[in-house]
Formats: sequence, C-alpha cells, structure tokens
Amino acid sequence: KISVVHISQSMAESMDTGTDTERQPPYYSNTRVFWDVVDFPVPLDGDLDLFCFEVSGAISNERFSGEVEFYAYGDDLTDQDRMAIRKAGIWLLQEGAEKRERLNRMLLDVLEYAHRNRDPADANFLIAMKDIPEKDTKLLGIMQVLRQKGYEVWFVVPDDYPASQVPTFDYATLVWRWSILCAGGYPIESSDSDSDAHETLLAAKKLSEYVSSSV
Repeated sequence: KISVVHISQSMAESMDTGTDTERQPPYYSNTRVFWDVVDFPVPLDGDLDLFCFEVSGAISNERFSGEVEFYAYGDDLTDQDRMAIRKAGIWLLQEGAEKRERLNRMLLDVLEYAHRNRDPADANFLIAMKDIPEKDTKLLGIMQVLRQKGYEVWFVVPDDYPASQVPTFDYATLVWRWSILCAGGYPIESSDSDSDAHETLLAAKKLSEYVSSSV
C-alpha cells in the first residue's frame, strides 16, 4: 500500500532544481509558513496580527526579505478562531483533521510549494509541526531531500526541546524554539546548551510581555 507521504517523498526526490549556486545575503526570496495550530498554539494572548509581524521579523533578522505567507492547519476550531485566522491574512487550509491527516496534508503542500518553485533561491520553508513519535512519517526525509536540492528549510521545536536533539544542518538550516520565534527572536545556535535555551526562553517571555503591553 502506497501512502500519501510515500508519494510526496517520491515527488521531492524526482525534482531537478538545476542550480547549485551559493547565495550571498541579503536574500530576496519568499517564505511560506506551514503551521500546525494544534502542535503550536499561538501565544501572545492570541494576537495573530502580532504573531505574523514577529515571525516575519525573525525571518528578516536572518537577512531574508520577501513575502511571508502563513498557511494554517488545525483540528476543531471555533467560529471566532476562523475569523481571527482569516482576519490576520492567514490561509486556513485544513480543519477538523486528526494529527496524521494534518501532517500528511502539510507534507504534500510542502512538496507542492517546492514543485511550483523549482529554483531554491525563490522559496523558503518554515515548518511548524511536530513529528509523530515512533512512526515513519517521512517528515525528516523530505526535509533532508529539500536541503539536498538547495532549499532553505527552517524548523520549529517546542520550548523544552533538548538542544542535543535539534535537527542538524542536513535537515534544517535554521531551527527556532516556538516562543522565541513568536517573539521575533533568533534561532538556536549550534553551540547552545539546554541551560542556554532556558535563559533565552526567559528573555523571550519578557520580550513578549513587553511587546504585548505596548500594542
């Protein structure tokens, strides 16, 4: 039996980007955010306009400029949730779906975005979803293939995720902790330890509280 994830991985492996040119900053390319709202609930008191602003700012801090699109995938959403998501300019692509269904749909959309943007210099991927433990979902495999093709693949991990288990450069060029990303902060450094992460999270929390009180 061939699953939707196996099909998507085959699509990734068959793509020929035809480019191996090393890029120099600043980088002019568009970014699509693939966001599982169940895995990573929005912080900052649910202010989605501020959320989009801060995430876009975090990307800009890394010297990437261009349009940032937000695509959301969820489970049970209220009418108020839907209205807030759409009002913030976020595309709601899926709702009422369980985890495996959301993950499969997101992976297909990731590959579809790559298929439409054959030149890696044109498209960046910010993936905010959790994998399914002890399941062969092909999430990391697809990320690795995209990296091999030369795409910028960025990943999000929970705030308490051990620094020693953060995906390496072969899978993701940048990795953010969720609260730090939502505060417009900087990605994890290769030299970071779990104690460093704790201090950074405290700083991000203070920054988030300051920003929330200022708007």
